[in-house]
Order: sequence, then C-alpha cells, then structure tokens
Amino acid sequence: MFRRLGWPVLYSLAVLLPSCLLFLKKEPKPPRGPTARQLFWAPAGPRRSQCPPNHTVANASLSLPSRHRLFLTYRHCRNFSVLLEPSGCAKDTFLLLAIKSQPGHVERRAAIRSTWGRAGDWARGRQLKLVFLLGVAGPVPPAQLLAYESREFDDILQWDFAEDFFNLTLKELHLQRWVAAACPQVHFMLKGDDDVFVHVSNVLEFLDGWDPAQDLLVGDVIHQALPNRNTKVKYFIPPSMYRARHYPPYAGGGGYVMSRATVQRLQAAVEEAELFPIDDVFVGMCLRKLGVSPMHHAGFKTFGIRQPLDPLDPCLYKGLLLVHRLSPLEMWTMWALVTDEGLKCASGPLS
Repeated sequence: MFRRLGWPVLYSLAVLLPSCLLFLKKEPKPPRGPTARQLFWAPAGPRRSQCPPNHTVANASLSLPSRHRLFLTYRHCRNFSVLLEPSGCAKDTFLLLAIKSQPGHVERRAAIRSTWGRAGDWARGRQLKLVFLLGVAGPVPPAQLLAYESREFDDILQWDFAEDFFNLTLKELHLQRWVAAACPQVHFMLKGDDDVFVHVSNVLEFLDGWDPAQDLLVGDVIHQALPNRNTKVKYFIPPSMYRARHYPPYAGGGGYVMSRATVQRLQAAVEEAELFPIDDVFVGMCLRKLGVSPMHHAGFKTFGIRQPLDPLDPCLYKGLLLVHRLSPLEMWTMWALVTDEGLKCASGPLS
C-alpha cells in the first residue's frame, strides 16, 4: 500500500503527522518577539496597536472601500517585530529563495522543501538558502505548528502584521531589512509566491553570466499597465491613490530574480518610499526612482502556461525558469517528471 502511495504523499504525511503530534503532546519554545500585540488592521478592541491610526487620512477617505481606508489609515505603520526567524545566510550563499507564504499553506511549503527548494546535485554546487515569508493569520493553523516548522526546517520568517493582500508591501519592506542584516553578501535573490515551480538549475545557468555587483532585476516584465479602476476587484486603485495613466514597468510578483547590487539599492529606496498596496507595482516604483529598468525574460511565466500549450508538459518546464500557479500535487508531479533522466525533449533551456 505505501509503495503505491508514492514519495510525494509519504513526504507530506511525514511533515504533517509529527507536527500534529507535537502540537498535542508538547509545548514549543516561545517565538521571538511580542505575541500579545494588537494585529495590524485588527478590529478595535481592548488591546490597541502601538502604532496609532491617522484619523485625518481616515476621515478624508470615507468614500473608498473599507480595505483601502484601512490601508491609508495605517500606511505610516512600518515597524513590526519578528515572531519566528531562520538562521542567516552563509557567506558563500549564491541564491536566496525568498518565498511569500501564509501560515495555513503547510502543504505548499512541504512541496517546495521536497522539490526545487532543497539542495541537490542539480544545484551545481551552489549554496542555496530557502526562506518563507509569513504574517499572522489568526488561530488556524495553531502557532505550535509554525514553531515546529521553524525548529525542524529553519526556514520560517514571520512578522506580527496580519496576512492581507495589501500587506504584501510590508513583507517587501521587512524582507529587505532582514536581508540587509542576515544575508548582506548573498549574490542573488529570487522572490516569489509559494505556488511557483522554479527550475533552479536553469536560473543558475542564466545567472552564470551576471556579476552580482551589477544591477539586475529579471522576470516577466509588464509595461504600460493601467491602474484598475473597478471597485469590485482586489487590484482596484482609485485615482486619489495613483493619478498617472500607467504604472511604471514592473516584474510580475509571482517570481523574479535580483542581483546583490539591486537588492542593496532597493533597500534604501523602499525605506524612503510611501507604501503602495500592490507589492510588485511598488517595487517597480522604487526601481524607477533608482533608474533601474527591469529585464524581461520569456522563461518566467508568472501568469502560468496558457492554452493551446499543455500546462503540465514536462518538456515545457524543462526549458523554463519559473512557472506560476501550481498546486502542491502538480509541483511534486512536475518535479518528478522534469528531473527524470529518461525525459527526452527537443529543446534546451531558454536563453
């Protein structure tokens, strides 16, 4: 029976069952930082945030949806404590994999750890560092599970602001601070979502020709994007928050790669810039101020693989660098197929 289940399912069970037992039988070590603080954007209650709301902005934005009013009311709140933190990067770390996740995405993290996020011969001897970026998302899953993941895998970086689409910009800001403190010498950083498939060996092959001391931000670059004025979608931005006709060029937030030079310059720009609720557009705004142009690469598919192509053709993945929107099962399956030495494809990696 267990042989028929296959290694992806067994790995998932191996990750989840010990964590559940630990939750039932054992108290974890207390996480770093304060845990009793009012959550960012939490409803009013007896405990209040240490960062007071800006009532002037709140009263001036009454016509906006509640999410936008909350963002503007607390946009000045930029300092949140670390709850869980991994060890820093070794001096010879070549690529930092910084993956945006959420506390409840346990299976996605397990899939990444057991496929492209782990070290192996395919990493070509380069030192990799995997870190998952989390906020706080209520009582489910329990904090004990995240504490277990942190101790077991040393890859959880969690701050005490709430998980929210508009708070992804806070993840960008706090990630930049953490990298400056814990990984200042990393050569390159890949930042992406926890539902992306990364063909790391292709990424490493692409980066072989680049000097980390030179500016580079490469991904699926979007030009002349229009701000969405539809109030019913999560990307809605009113003219009062962005008046220009187009956004600056930016790489889709599903995944992109930056050099050490760009990361270091971006750290300063992010600190100075006013926060914007869409994180990849926000990075594009900072790049424009720095005079850095993001580079488009056809191997980054941040909108997935579209018809008429087969979205689960392993030969497509073998030639790409990053593909967005895969389930954990699809990620395990694709990894098994792409790394199969018997897979025969007509073409090699995209240049």
